[in-house]
Amino acid sequence: MIYTTNENNILLTIPATNAGKFRFKKRKNRLDFGEIFSTRECHFDDQTYLEWQIGYDVPIKDVEKGKKVTKLTSRCFVGSNGKEKYPYELSEIFFKAMELKLITKKEVENLVKEIRDYKIFIDEKAITVEHQSQVIINGINFEETNIKLPTLFMIETLDNTQIEVSIEKQQYASGVQPMVYFCISLRAFKNSLDLLGRSSISGDNLIYVINKNNVLNLIYLMKVFGMASKRHHYDVVEILKILLEIIEE
Repeated sequence: MIYTTNENNILLTIPATNAGKFRFKKRKNRLDFGEIFSTRECHFDDQTYLEWQIGYDVPIKDVEKGKKVTKLTSRCFVGSNGKEKYPYELSEIFFKAMELKLITKKEVENLVKEIRDYKIFIDEKAITVEHQSQVIINGINFEETNIKLPTLFMIETLDNTQIEVSIEKQQYASGVQPMVYFCISLRAFKNSLDLLGRSSISGDNLIYVINKNNVLNLIYLMKVFGMASKRHHYDVVEILKILLEIIEE
């Protein structure tokens, strides 16, 4: 993802292919379970959306090693996991919106106060296990259950976008973790008609524009991260404080 500015707009340029944090999926409505598809083989249509596993910070070591790039290196903070970090990705875009005065200093100060007061966190939602039945597969007996990991859909976002929070099992540790996704429908991209009805080829990009009409989505994302877990809550408050310090430099 590359971001540039044009007058009072922030333009996010995203390759039209599945890579890393970016996955293109299809679903019939915004509460469906999306299915990933091959962008090189299947056509983009009105059921297409981008699922972006957006982040807000990056370990300093990753920047020093050239693994990640951020423009916000004048301030760092110690995250809830004890690692030194820089603001990154969402935080960079958020800060650019502050520079363009799409988000005011007062709004950020109020946002910090609001998030600090959060007492309920999404990762504390109950996980339920339902017994289904005994099944035999290839001659082996299994006991089948359904483990329900909650997924929350924020329905107040703007311009055919959506913020989703999925409670997922940690891959290399016990317990669960909240994963935050910013989902952008194909029609929300400025140049969606360039890809509608065809598959993508090398060099195809989609452009998402952030301006005064939808900048509230960035604030929503910070709020959702701030309530995703106590760990995210701590980190988001620290990042917003850093952004306020940088904007005053």
